[in-house]
Formats: sequence, structure tokens, C-alpha cells
Amino acid sequence: MLNDDFNYLINQLGTNIYLNDETKPRKVLLSSRRISRTEINFDDRMVHTNFKIKRGDTIKYNNVLYLVFSDVQAKRGHEYQALIRPMTNSFEFTYWTEGGIVDYDRFNNPIYDPPPEEVTESLPCVAYQEGSPAIEGDKIRLPETRIKVVMPDNHATEQIEMDTDHTVLNHRYNIVDINLLQSGIRIFTMEWTTK
Repeated sequence: MLNDDFNYLINQLGTNIYLNDETKPRKVLLSSRRISRTEINFDDRMVHTNFKIKRGDTIKYNNVLYLVFSDVQAKRGHEYQALIRPMTNSFEFTYWTEGGIVDYDRFNNPIYDPPPEEVTESLPCVAYQEGSPAIEGDKIRLPETRIKVVMPDNHATEQIEMDTDHTVLNHRYNIVDINLLQSGIRIFTMEWTTK
């Protein structure tokens, strides 16, 4: 009975969203989340669904892309419920395509068609400054020089490696750590670089 009531509520009051790369909208209930003084201030929301979602999924609502941030193991009573966070920043990622090898020349070098090419993509992400000033050796590290970048764990983000430089918020940062402890998302710790 509760399940039927929840489905009725979604059908009557639900909001259209797009899950991951789907082109057909789904209906969900969205609620605001109270802002805490101890947390970083994001426009977090709670999503309530009658279909399975998982951490790392993306939800497009009102032309804003949100990341499912909390772990969703099972239904809570009659619904799946998760915290979603807007991905309002972008992470520039440059890589080389593989190209297609069609033959080899007399020196055993590959002949490509199409040839490998350099591609730069702008990946949506959640970015925020890390913590408070810290003393490292004889230097004070300010929080502006270190950021965390959170993205879904997918094929594109698997290509991003440690000790590489990338642009976030019009600044160059170097990846000093990749945290994979929370399945579904990748958390990159990045330090500002002058390179």
C-alpha cells in the first residue's frame, strides 16, 4: 500500500529528470537539504525515486547536472533515496585518440587511418577548496592552493593519471592523489601549479 501511494505521489507531483545519458525523462521527487555550518555550502538536494540509483550516477534537472553523492545500497522502505550535488565546475582533460591502424610500413611503423589526434574535453565536476591552512615542513600551505575534484568513476575519468596537470576554474592544478575508496566516484586531490 505504501509503495502504491509513493508511486502515485511521483506520478502526480514528480519532477522530470534525465538519468545518466538517457534521452527519456523519468519522474522523481526532489527535496531541499538544510545547509549545515560545518559543511561546504552546495545546493545539495535529496532525490527520492522508485527505481534503482547508485553513487556516481548523474541526474540532469533544470539544465543542471547533479552527481549522486551518497551511497545507495537498497530501498529505504518504499523508495531509493540519495544526496545529489550540482556539478557546476569543469575539468579540462586532454588525451590522444588511438586512431585506426590499417597497415605497417617497411620499418614496422603503423600507418593510421584515421590518425591519432589530440582531444580536449571539458568534464563536469564538483570542485571545492580543501580544508584550512596547514604547515608542511617550513612552509604554510593555504587552502586556495589545494582543491578536491569529484567526478563519476567511468571510462573517461579512468584515463586521468597521477602527477598530470589540468585546468580547473581557470587555474592549472597537478593531481597529487586519486581516492577510489567511495565506489562510483573518483576524488582527485589537486595542488595549484605555476607550470
